[in-house]
Amino acid sequence: VEWLVDDMELLERPADSHDVAQQVGDADGVVYVPALLGLGTPKWDYGARGTLLGLTRGSERPHIVRAVLEGVAHRGADLVDAAEADTGLTIPSLRVDGGMSQNPTFIQALADATGKPVEVSPTVDATTLGAGFLAGVAGGVWPDLSTAARNWSPSRTVEPAADSDRDRWAEAVRRAERWIPDLSALDF
Repeated sequence: VEWLVDDMELLERPADSHDVAQQVGDADGVVYVPALLGLGTPKWDYGARGTLLGLTRGSERPHIVRAVLEGVAHRGADLVDAAEADTGLTIPSLRVDGGMSQNPTFIQALADATGKPVEVSPTVDATTLGAGFLAGVAGGVWPDLSTAARNWSPSRTVEPAADSDRDRWAEAVRRAERWIPDLSALDF
């Protein structure tokens, strides 16, 4: 989203992305793959590049902003899918914090892309909260982390509301991959 602010100058600040995206009901077929520095997990394609597909003469700033938020949400869904595939476990819901967790459009897109409820932390930076729970366990306030974690509750839970077009997303990622073949061939 910072790319929309710093480089594209489509927004004055990242927090504006919600209000701008809400000016339209959907991205109108515009799909964004956030691979400005390549694709990390699970693709590991350093030659992939960001793509903005589906633009028409009717595409406007709100469509692009919404597509960016949805693209970041789809990348999150890719990570959830990879974690489930690698572990054989089903992740029943997501817990999120950080700046993007304050963006209702993004959180709804994440719930839709993953098909899972998204629990938003009441603390924007939950790192300190986690450190406090660890200190409480170490200091004997709680016997274990499971007990400590019962003291956390989300500020809100967002349920999936719409089917996300994961097939269109997969096609967009396929087009973004191997854009720079020499970088795509790197294996670390």
